[in-house]
Amino acid sequence: MSAIEVVVRPRPEPSPVSALEPLYGLLDVIVDGVNITARVGESQSLSLLADLGQATAELSRGQRERAVLPLYADEEAWEIGLEADGPDVLLSVYRVGPYPHVAVHDRRVDLVALRTAVARAITDARTRGLAPRSERALERVARDLGTPWPSSVRRPLEMRNVSIAGRASTALALTAELCLRQRPRAATREVSEVERADLHALLCSGSITAKARRRDVRLDGVHPFLVVERLVALAEEVLEAFRLGRALFRRVSVGGVQLAVQRSPTGKLSLTLANRDADRDTEGVTLTELSPTHFVTAAFRLAHELCEAWLEADPSQSRNLRLTALAGAADELEAGVADITAEDSLTNPEPERYRAFGLPRVDDRAIWEHGGKMRFQPRWVATVPNIDLAATFHCGSRFVIGSQRETSCLESGSGRVLWKVAGPSFGNVATPLGIARLHADGRVELVELETGETRFVTRLKPRATGGAAGALVNAHGLPRLLVVGEGDRSVTALDLVSGEVRWRYTARRPASYRLRRAGKLLLVAGGDSALIALDVATGELVWRVRDRLPFSGAISVHKDAAFALAGGPIGPSRLFHVDLWSGSLKWSRDLEERPVAGQAPLVTANAIIVPVRDRRGSGAVAYDRETGEARWTHEPGLASAVTAWLALDDVLVANSASGVLFCLDADTGVVRYNHVFSRHVEADKPRRLEPVLRNGALFVPQHQVQVVRPRDGELLGAIPSDLIPDLLRVDEHCSVYIAEESGHVAAFGVAPKLALVR
Repeated sequence: MSAIEVVVRPRPEPSPVSALEPLYGLLDVIVDGVNITARVGESQSLSLLADLGQATAELSRGQRERAVLPLYADEEAWEIGLEADGPDVLLSVYRVGPYPHVAVHDRRVDLVALRTAVARAITDARTRGLAPRSERALERVARDLGTPWPSSVRRPLEMRNVSIAGRASTALALTAELCLRQRPRAATREVSEVERADLHALLCSGSITAKARRRDVRLDGVHPFLVVERLVALAEEVLEAFRLGRALFRRVSVGGVQLAVQRSPTGKLSLTLANRDADRDTEGVTLTELSPTHFVTAAFRLAHELCEAWLEADPSQSRNLRLTALAGAADELEAGVADITAEDSLTNPEPERYRAFGLPRVDDRAIWEHGGKMRFQPRWVATVPNIDLAATFHCGSRFVIGSQRETSCLESGSGRVLWKVAGPSFGNVATPLGIARLHADGRVELVELETGETRFVTRLKPRATGGAAGALVNAHGLPRLLVVGEGDRSVTALDLVSGEVRWRYTARRPASYRLRRAGKLLLVAGGDSALIALDVATGELVWRVRDRLPFSGAISVHKDAAFALAGGPIGPSRLFHVDLWSGSLKWSRDLEERPVAGQAPLVTANAIIVPVRDRRGSGAVAYDRETGEARWTHEPGLASAVTAWLALDDVLVANSASGVLFCLDADTGVVRYNHVFSRHVEADKPRRLEPVLRNGALFVPQHQVQVVRPRDGELLGAIPSDLIPDLLRVDEHCSVYIAEESGHVAAFGVAPKLALVR
């Protein structure tokens, strides 16, 4: 850490000759022998001198008790804190930011001497000829300093020693002792409406003690708030590493303490504490064989107790952003530990109530499963600036196009514009009663598909992360609902007829939920350690599967089973097979390879296939549907890193960004066929590679849209378009709609087919 010295003294003789002479000898902040005040620039130095003089005058008159002056040097933010204590002033200099450093804390300076030194420095500065603006500012400060003071004598600060036990468990105890400034509520002024980050008010001297397994370490002469703040930050990383099952090593130095945490692959945690000047390799005390949850629990309990003690001593700190941020982080840790350690898996005792609704039947009609080639002819072309591909889709006889400026509805056959609605949207969802437009500010607007008129507008909390997420409920015997993610931890159901909120489910901690409807059930997961099923009509919890690993939200539903993936971007991953109606866990398997992020498991009649990916490319691993045993494996490198997968009956189709389409047997993993499609340049790669199956024909987006018979891989045709198919839509008549990110949309219809009539 840099050698920092702060000196407040009368101006030396002779004084150095410089444009910054007013500050020399008055306030020298020295870092490694370099004067910070000489590096901040003359304009900031004079401004600092004026602010220091104004603060000194107000402290002298009793108009304020504390003052904080900002100081910037070499891309670092420093602050100078002044606090009156009887006839003296306590001076502190510290660096703010995520890793604060206290250079000087509560250096006692005589208030009269400080006022005299500041007044003399201002007088000297004004004799050297300053800019009019600086001259006026210093003149006003000099006048305030020269005004006679009240005859009353200021009271000394009232201090109180506080011991914080942290409500520690027997496994690990973190305690603190500190001396707080006592400001009773009756003595504080009216609370301001402004919240400020005030680190100066939270600086105090004290000690931190850690005890575990009859071994303890005590660190004296530290700043407890800074240490607890960093302990909470380390606890957040420990909790995340524990959830994801990965190793961790972190070492930091703050507030006069060196802290280090290390989590081994076996799961145990070690905590090292040492003084700042200690040799980190040979000195300090290490507490070993700790449980990660015990460390996190001890950290957030100590933080809670510290915040409560500070608010009891000084109620005005309830508006201190730094203190409220610590309390909020402790709350999140408490919710995270409760979430991970909960053993609240729940099964549905009456699965038949939900099995009766079942799942929608798949139309088995396949016109192009047998027969000749397909020809396509263009229908229309439209230009849409700033097109939003995620808000563009086909809906019956209408084609809806979303953009940054408006949402347009075109007639599918002719391309004629039927209506336009101005304004950007966060996402569009097609419903039986119209187009639901989800806005970034939380508004949900339902627009009638036929006329473009607004049916209703409902305001919800805006979704913080993860984009728009929703599910449509439109089945016989169920209410017409649109279920969307609201805020950072809620799932809300809107009535599509009235626009009212029918129910809202709120979790204990934030998560980026993904939704999947299955009959009368709504499966919810995403970043949380629980996979839950809600009743879509009432929002009641039907069943819950709890695991330490967070469920990613990648869920597949097939017949009476749900398959879900759990795990983070690094660390272990796991595949779960859950009975869809009861929530009972059939089996779970740890995955050796990393699943593709956002890709749900692929389900066939006998196998569950999990696409995997690493730096080598993409691959796939198949498991038996009933037992979970591994059936076959294709290690990453089988296809390019960007590959779209589709399961069809007993085959698995993969469309890769390298221009290769291949088909694997779902039971054995043997390659049935493959095609290599050429393209002119690398930029001709479409944004989305997902194949679309319609009427027995597989539409494959590459440089052009290729049509393939999935059973044997025969090429049935190609779409004659110059547009790159960044978005591909195919209707029930095999009419094709292609949207390019440049803002062009084209429609193609199937040309008449000649057939031999016997």
